[in-house]
Amino acid sequence: MTDLPELLAQTASALVGTVAGGAIALYVARWQTLRTAAIQAETTTTQENAAVRLAHSLRVRERETAASRALLDRLDGLYQWLPSLPDVAEEHPTLSEHARSNCSKAMQSVRSGMNTDLLMISDPLVRDRYRTLVALLYDIGWRGAGRAHRERQIRDARHYLRHVQHTLESVIDGAPLPRHAAPPRPDRPGDEAWLPPDLPPHWSDPADGS
Repeated sequence: MTDLPELLAQTASALVGTVAGGAIALYVARWQTLRTAAIQAETTTTQENAAVRLAHSLRVRERETAASRALLDRLDGLYQWLPSLPDVAEEHPTLSEHARSNCSKAMQSVRSGMNTDLLMISDPLVRDRYRTLVALLYDIGWRGAGRAHRERQIRDARHYLRHVQHTLESVIDGAPLPRHAAPPRPDRPGDEAWLPPDLPPHWSDPADGS
């Protein structure tokens, strides 16, 4: 028959084991709860950060799209008056005074866009092409660069303007920008007009007039 002291020792050992096991189970459960909460908090933070980045990206895209459309409107306003571009600084325009005045006003609008709408577009290549267009327009219109090649002046300006239009349309569409090309030099010799490396499909349309 088991002695009483031995029985008590066994009972005490069992109780200690039970208590210890319960404490360990409680600790593990608590650790798992805290770990789960930490993972959930981390996941929530990650999702919130992703949502913030997405919202910012959408705002930037919306802003750049609106700015590109505004710049396209300015370019559209100039396009029809480009035949009078070489007349802007001339005392006696080849075409009408009315056309020269409208061309000059449209040039000012395009230049104004460089200091307003263009600043809303972050891509430095887009900015550079637009600023290059403004410089080209003023070189031809006010400095008289390439005066001996009037038709080429007009076509150079028209084609580079179209290149910039194509670039802005790519911003709106979220498409790759047209390939880079050195802009036309209005003082160069010869009558061959400048052409960009990537031609939009509508350029092949005879009704386009390019």
